[in-house]
Amino acid sequence: MSPAHLRGVHPSRWMWFGVLAAVLLPALGSAQAPACQRLTEEYGLQPLAGCHLDQGRPVLDAAALARLDYDPHGLAAVYAADSFHYVTRQGRTQAVITWDNGPDYLEEGLLRGRVGPRIAYFNAALEQAVPGTFDFGWPFADGVAQVCNGCRPGTPDGDGHTPIEGGEWFDIDRHGRRVPDTASP
Repeated sequence: MSPAHLRGVHPSRWMWFGVLAAVLLPALGSAQAPACQRLTEEYGLQPLAGCHLDQGRPVLDAAALARLDYDPHGLAAVYAADSFHYVTRQGRTQAVITWDNGPDYLEEGLLRGRVGPRIAYFNAALEQAVPGTFDFGWPFADGVAQVCNGCRPGTPDGDGHTPIEGGEWFDIDRHGRRVPDTASP
């Protein structure tokens, strides 16, 4: 409005504009994504009420646990704090790496999870089976997994796949022990 138009507006209307702005602007500014989203097969990621973050880990109440879609291993996928997490029916959670636009797969009874910036391997009960001492690791196949230390993510390709480059590569067994055959990617 021009200054000439503003002179004709009664001061009580300005007060209402101020009250309205004070009420609506904070609500608009605080609109944000939900703390947690559940992964569904039919609809993808969906908001998950009853879930909050505690030090970067999702914590779910009983109602939220009941709404999850569990796989045959008793695991459900939740996206929170910029990472996928598996959740058991009892509410135990573990951050896992993203693979094929979702949480890592259970291979030979183990999946790759995060312990800080490192990779460890966990069983279906989300108990740590191999210590988190690796910068990266591939899934287990035929009882061994190829892992590396000192490697780092490279430049993503056109499809969004990020290569892992450099470092020392070697194979480990299901106890995290180095096996004799050394491999490189």
